[in-house]
Amino acid sequence: MTTDAKTLSGRREFLFLYDIKMGNPNGDPDENRPRVLPDGTHYVTDVRLKRFVRDFLKNGNHGKNYEILVDNIEGRSTNLTGRVVHYLNTQKKEKVEGADLVKILLDAFVDARLFGSSFAFKTEKVKNAQGKEESWDPKPEPKTLTGPVQINMGEVLHRAEEVDIHGTSIFASKEENKAGTFTTYFGLRYALIGFSGVANEHSARISRLTDADYDLFLKAMWKGVRSTGNTRTKVGQMPHLLISIEYKPGEEFQYGRLHDYVRLKGANGKDEKAWASPLDYEVDLSVLGDRVEKQRPRVERVRFGMSEDLRLAHRLPGDWTRMDIEAF
Repeated sequence: MTTDAKTLSGRREFLFLYDIKMGNPNGDPDENRPRVLPDGTHYVTDVRLKRFVRDFLKNGNHGKNYEILVDNIEGRSTNLTGRVVHYLNTQKKEKVEGADLVKILLDAFVDARLFGSSFAFKTEKVKNAQGKEESWDPKPEPKTLTGPVQINMGEVLHRAEEVDIHGTSIFASKEENKAGTFTTYFGLRYALIGFSGVANEHSARISRLTDADYDLFLKAMWKGVRSTGNTRTKVGQMPHLLISIEYKPGEEFQYGRLHDYVRLKGANGKDEKAWASPLDYEVDLSVLGDRVEKQRPRVERVRFGMSEDLRLAHRLPGDWTRMDIEAF
């Protein structure tokens, strides 16, 4: 495939912190309980964060509806081939193969430019130019595209208390019953969640990811956890800190797991499991600041966005640039 000189201009890495209260940030596939490691650390998958990003971009809350590759069709589930066939039909485009097919997908779907795709197509019925159905077995080139944006598993940055939340549904379980049925869902009392990841400029040349796409991704993370977390177990998630470290063109460097450099300090004597809001702790970014300073010759700039509620243990470096993330 041809590359675009306007793709991502240099390596990027980011840190993103958000919280949830009395909710489940990412249920496990068995009981839909919060996901937890053997040592008691709760975690959130990168798939969950990508879903927030995709849902925000497709819903048009920011004035534009973006086409999303990993998505359903008008509320109905579909496979990859069905999604692509639907897009080609709505755009009145003929079926294509090889590099031309991948180019159409990358031009159309922002999540493919961000996260890549396996392009695992299956044979599908499509209509030809004469309106007759025929089988199509797409053959893209390449068959697998590594996304330039790679996200680590998110972690709750402190010990969190699991809770069972009970309620009553409006509808009775049987027609003869007069009362609603009892319901239970599982969640965390409170959790501050940390994600980090890298955007690689070399992969961006292949996926056609631009600097503008990367900024759109930052915006979608920040606003997505708040505006698309509208289910019962996801409501109340709030973004608190977003940091983007942007390296100079040609610099082959990254730390890779920025959330490892975040420390939380209790602010009022409460046990970590009793924390209920950002008022109960301070975020210490001094280790992260030291790491960035050691690589200062490689760094083009550091940008950050922060909520009014988050409390820092120390002032951020004076040369870090604040983003107006709400207007971003």
